[in-house]
Amino acid sequence: MAVGGVLAATLALQSHGGAALAADPTVSCRPIPAAEKATVARQVYAQTIRDAVSSRVLLATFEAAWVESHVNNCSNGDLDSVGVFQQRANWGSVDSRETVATATHAFVVRAKNVDATSGSSVTAGQIAQKVQASANPGAYDQAAGKANALITAYGVVTGGGTRMVGSGSYVDVSSTGQVYAWNSRYLGGSPGGTVSRFTDAKVTAGDNGYWLLTAAGQIYAYGNAPYLGGGAGGHTGDIIALAATPDGQGYDMLSASGQVYAYGNAGYYGGSPGGSAAEFVDLEMTPSGHGYWLLNSAGAIYAYGDAQYYGGSPAGFTTAIVAMSPTPTGRGYVLVSKSGQVYAYGDAQYRGGSPSSPSEIRDISTTPGSGYVLINAGGQHYAYGDAPFLGNPSQASPF
Repeated sequence: MAVGGVLAATLALQSHGGAALAADPTVSCRPIPAAEKATVARQVYAQTIRDAVSSRVLLATFEAAWVESHVNNCSNGDLDSVGVFQQRANWGSVDSRETVATATHAFVVRAKNVDATSGSSVTAGQIAQKVQASANPGAYDQAAGKANALITAYGVVTGGGTRMVGSGSYVDVSSTGQVYAWNSRYLGGSPGGTVSRFTDAKVTAGDNGYWLLTAAGQIYAYGNAPYLGGGAGGHTGDIIALAATPDGQGYDMLSASGQVYAYGNAGYYGGSPGGSAAEFVDLEMTPSGHGYWLLNSAGAIYAYGDAQYYGGSPAGFTTAIVAMSPTPTGRGYVLVSKSGQVYAYGDAQYRGGSPSSPSEIRDISTTPGSGYVLINAGGQHYAYGDAPFLGNPSQASPF
């Protein structure tokens, strides 16, 4: 693509709430740092979500970022190369190349063009080489293992989850739409006609119905849960979370890029926040239904309407933050990472975490008291505080 095409794509990105052309913090890359910069890795991953890349382009992006800079935003490099991808001057201004989201978008636009015209035998590394035109063409494929490890550490696969229903029951939904009701009501599941995986579920008051959500924004309503619309258009990234109003007559959806869509009597109080360096992973509504919190995979919290900010962006977590759950009062919340690290804010109490789980944690849900339950990608539950352990599904589909 010509320089003008890259700049045009960049301006289009900005018009949709993307990063402005103001350089992010940089580091010297002489020599290249030994380890990745977490904030940069999250920004790279978040932009690939906004650009809806294929798995092959995602791998190519991280292979190139690792080979060129060890995923650091470089202020220097070979000749006039700068930024996480060591882009040359013909890629745009220095500020655009040192703005991680903009540099990633420029790489991805080119990589997607190559991907679209490449056969199935073409590797991610070969796509990266066509974009980067490196003097060491085999380096990208050689970095595949490291790139996959970075994707695992900083990326999030939003799947199903769990929802507490009162103090002694919960409902689970798998990524294929299977519903498991524990001391709760099973009202249906595994609907046909879906076009993508299931990413969230909400239960109506009184345990008489629930909604299931897919990554395409499709809604499947069971029991007394009304269907109020779905299939939101124009979103970038998957639809990954659902929150319902207290009376069950409305719900909000969230995309991985922070867009919020309101249906029924649910209010729209804001979304697409600027400055997020990570993809969005959860949306939770306040007890009144007049506000909500958005959570990204770096643990940052964005509060809208009557939702209050009690803290976020915890230090020391080792894998992406994947879910949150507010307390019954709405004056606090807990966050959980893929490795099960739990962080409590406001009136939420820390009751334990980091279980010896054979797979990633997918969700957390608080009890009406002072506990919470975690669920992993295999459907196994981990109960803390006054949360009950009610069993694990046998031969569950992936969560």
